[in-house]
Amino acid sequence: MEGIALLKLLIESTGLPTEAVEREINRLVALHGIKSTEITLYDVRDILTAYLQDTLSETKAALNSEAAG
Repeated sequence: MEGIALLKLLIESTGLPTEAVEREINRLVALHGIKSTEITLYDVRDILTAYLQDTLSETKAALNSEAAG
């Protein structure tokens, strides 16, 4: 499966709002300097790792903010 098709499948499979996840994934693709037509499986892994790290960091910051205030 081609990288971009795999990304689309993963985005749809999350059960999360597709547009929001797709926007974030596209941001990460651009941030990594990858053309969407040239995404490899390794790129998908890197992008998903970055997405998960960002999501966990944001969640942790929100929880810390709630606990402090």
